[in-house]
Amino acid sequence: MIGALRQTFPRAWIEVLGHPNRILLADHPRYADRVMDPEYFDVYRLFQPEATVSSRLQTYLQSFDLILAYLPTADGVFNQQLLRYCNGQVIPWPPHPPAGVHVTDYLLQALEPLPIRSVNPCPQIEMHAEAEARAEAFWQGYPASVKGVIAFHPGSGSPRKLWPLEGWRDVMLWAKQHGIDGIVIQGPAEQERDLQAALRQAAGGWPWTGDLSLHELASLLSRCRAVVSHDSGIAHLAAAAGATTLALFGPTDPHVWGPRSPRACVLQPAVPQSLTLHNLPPEIVIETLAALHAGTFAWQPESVPCTIKRV
Repeated sequence: MIGALRQTFPRAWIEVLGHPNRILLADHPRYADRVMDPEYFDVYRLFQPEATVSSRLQTYLQSFDLILAYLPTADGVFNQQLLRYCNGQVIPWPPHPPAGVHVTDYLLQALEPLPIRSVNPCPQIEMHAEAEARAEAFWQGYPASVKGVIAFHPGSGSPRKLWPLEGWRDVMLWAKQHGIDGIVIQGPAEQERDLQAALRQAAGGWPWTGDLSLHELASLLSRCRAVVSHDSGIAHLAAAAGATTLALFGPTDPHVWGPRSPRACVLQPAVPQSLTLHNLPPEIVIETLAALHAGTFAWQPESVPCTIKRV
């Protein structure tokens, strides 16, 4: 969405307000001129109908010709406050898509009142030079085999989206048996579950990454032969970085939340009454990953947002 705005309005000043850890990827000249924490301007006051809004916040809002607000506001107070204080156009847009509409298409629909040029429906990440340098330093310190590296992300923010650890062990052991090196992506959720202890034997001497920024992680994933992840932000990050991505989906609809890339594949159990990853056999994941790694996977046409296989 931000890329579409930049492409259409190349000389406009574009600013993004949001949670600091979630908007870092917009911090690039191809996207935003500045990313800001809403707390800096006390934006939270706009959620309160009787709150006193500072002159600084009023001046800030009045400086924009257009404000896009992707916020869930059941009572509508926030949007009413924006309309009150912004002199330009305000487009309020609920962030959650309806059933059957991919989230990317849904977010882009908010731009329909604008003269937006045709855009690539597959999100892409522009790499930072500093992040590329750190990724290069990582690979220099990790001499991988000529068969390339597979990145494994065995975590997710929701327990409902997790594949059993036994499955991850089987896939990691398969990679080792075939001389394929790996790295394990670890975030806060994985650290809480102590996955490093649970998967230590299967992962062997593979490195675990847990201290990288999103830009650095995107650069790292872009150089992997393949990335395996749950239905998670890491799957979307890998796909947007251009990596061959295998995403394991349980109860979530991949037609709405699947990673958007012609080189992304979603595996989902075919049991309609129980869409749980406990029904996803390790043999199917290994077979699919082997084809992705070897370059023999039968992709769906590039016109399809991603390849979805019900197994």
